[in-house]
Amino acid sequence: MRNYLAAECYKVFRRKYLYLTLIVVLALEGVLLWGCWLTSSWGNEGMNFYSASTLVAAMLSIGVYATILTCDMVFSEQYKQNTMKNEVAYGLPRVRIYLGKLAVSALVSILAAVVMVVLYVAGCWALLPHGDTDAAALTLIGYSLLGAFPLWLAAQGITMACYFIVRNTTLAAFVSVGLLGVVPGILQALGLLFHPVFERVRQLMPTVMLEKLPNVAFRMDYVGLCWLVGIVLLVLSIVVGLVAFQKKEIR
Repeated sequence: MRNYLAAECYKVFRRKYLYLTLIVVLALEGVLLWGCWLTSSWGNEGMNFYSASTLVAAMLSIGVYATILTCDMVFSEQYKQNTMKNEVAYGLPRVRIYLGKLAVSALVSILAAVVMVVLYVAGCWALLPHGDTDAAALTLIGYSLLGAFPLWLAAQGITMACYFIVRNTTLAAFVSVGLLGVVPGILQALGLLFHPVFERVRQLMPTVMLEKLPNVAFRMDYVGLCWLVGIVLLVLSIVVGLVAFQKKEIR
């Protein structure tokens, strides 16, 4: 397993895809920081370190959809390029292939998230006015990331399952978006039209929980619920993805 993980890491960290994506995201962060600094320089006292840095908590749902990019980086159209067929024909266990790619995609996501969050918060610290709320801002960011982490892992597992099950990578990305972003809206409609149980299920969807997380700040019971839901969804996605991949004919 160690050799397989090393090979997958070597492959993904040599691709320009990862670095170009990171550059684009960091450039967008720079635009946001510039806008916050410009607003502050115009005399808006409401734009300070707290108000700008805590935007991290408000944008947690972006991490769910970012898993599509990291899975795509690692999976690298292996069905289309026939490299998956080569791995299986070489005798590598399918469990190792599946878990190895999932682990590397999660690693890439974590490293990218650390870089983006640290640079953004550091930029806010350097460019914007400070006050008595600085500690509260850092605490809120830490709390939000603690609750978001397992939900991001769950989204990573769901997305990777889609990439293994669906042969076309573009279609796999659309299916992932549907499961993570469209299904909550469908459940909301069903809850309004038929029964409240659909709404209760919707409240346990990763995107919905991430949107709610900053609004229930410092409730550790809700963070515990995030971890429980995240772990359950991650395990379920691995089981479904592995079972489907084990039965899948690799052509």
